[in-house]
Amino acid sequence: MARGERGDGETASPFRGEESTVRESGESNGRRWAIVLASHGGVAMQPELKPWLGRNVPGQYRRVLGARSRFQHTLDRTMQVTSPTRTVVVVARGHREAWAQIGARDPGMVLVQPRNLGTAPEVFLSLTYIRARDPEGTVLISPSDHIVVSEERYLREVLYAVRAAEQLPTKLVLLASRPESPQAEYGWIMPDHQLLRFGSRTIRAVKTFIKRPEPPLARLAYASGALWNTCIMAGKVDAFWNMGRNVLPNMMVLFERLTEAIDTPQEAEVLRTMYARMPSLSFSRDLLEHAAGETAMMEMMEMSGLWWSDRERSCADPPDAASVVRL
Repeated sequence: MARGERGDGETASPFRGEESTVRESGESNGRRWAIVLASHGGVAMQPELKPWLGRNVPGQYRRVLGARSRFQHTLDRTMQVTSPTRTVVVVARGHREAWAQIGARDPGMVLVQPRNLGTAPEVFLSLTYIRARDPEGTVLISPSDHIVVSEERYLREVLYAVRAAEQLPTKLVLLASRPESPQAEYGWIMPDHQLLRFGSRTIRAVKTFIKRPEPPLARLAYASGALWNTCIMAGKVDAFWNMGRNVLPNMMVLFERLTEAIDTPQEAEVLRTMYARMPSLSFSRDLLEHAAGETAMMEMMEMSGLWWSDRERSCADPPDAASVVRL
């Protein structure tokens, strides 16, 4: 596990390349991996927490549904999809809560970003380290601030998406939900033709993305059969990497340099330098929205039969209020 600023006051390197122990699975290439995105800042902390905490607590680390936080629920779910040794967590340097909440869960790799530059760098930092170990792998990516009920049904839907990504190795599979109303705070996805079926599950091409539309456009999207974007996705490592090269080539040049520096004495300095130069980029706004129209690389799978709550959306701007939707 890579080490960084810990909740117990110990300060080690904020980079994976220094003072790190990364567990290898010892299995063949082409395995399943999971990425938990937990480095976003979230909304301001609850007022009653401020007097005694004295700092902001991102929403994913606040405890819900019993003793666990959203982050812990997400980590526990993803570790059922793949081996813990192939689970990668991305946190920010100031997230002291993350270390205590990870605890004995012990994912295979924890990456600490030098600074938060949005979800595109967060995703591709994780993919860089996975690609260096398993370039033929399949990756499930999940934000860390969701609540789902029931988790058993959710895991079945996620496994369908992972299997679909393995059947469509040049594509990404994005989980989508059927809307109950034309809410404008969500990102919308307009579906296109059918690509694949798994039993009752239909995988369809993505025609276009609509990011947090104005109310009239949200009503039109709702009437036209568009779905809500959950920001949960699966795909082969190469599918993500090729999309990044096609849409964000300048950013990908930096991650290619990091790839060459992994496990060398230059790794930490390369990481620091690239994060000093890289702009803030959203995976949803700056990559997915452009890739849908230009390359037709994304598909989506509609989930059903469960509840999904999304307060702080880590692949887009956070909505103004909590929302719970039935999938």
